[in-house]
Amino acid sequence: MTPRLAYTFVMGTTLEEVMTPDPVTLLPTQTVGDAYALMSERGFRHVPIVEGELLLGIISLTDVGHLGAKVPEVLAKPLHEVMTSKLITCKPSEPVASAAATMASKKINCLLIVVGGKLQGIVTTYDLLDVLARRARDEA
Repeated sequence: MTPRLAYTFVMGTTLEEVMTPDPVTLLPTQTVGDAYALMSERGFRHVPIVEGELLLGIISLTDVGHLGAKVPEVLAKPLHEVMTSKLITCKPSEPVASAAATMASKKINCLLIVVGGKLQGIVTTYDLLDVLARRARDEA
């Protein structure tokens, strides 16, 4: 993919086209151990924390590692005590270019896609790179 085609891809694509819809979530009362097991077993790096339809936070595999992924006392902690609750969210209609700029400037690896306070999806750096790579292969 030429730089011009990559630019066109980025400018013409919305988050709705690249997000993972209806991501797996955990409850705030579940534990760090639950989150670690889920992410390890399913290959996730981020899990949103919700209660009912209310998005409360997120935890990442990196967070768990920093907390102490092998420490029993840490694994027993409820997620509401350790989750990131200052969330950076986007709408599904937002351009990928804008989301990528946000992720880069904030040094984060995922964005939660929200409509009316309800979680609709998640976009990670992997998702953005995967779509870019697939489009590049299609153009070749």
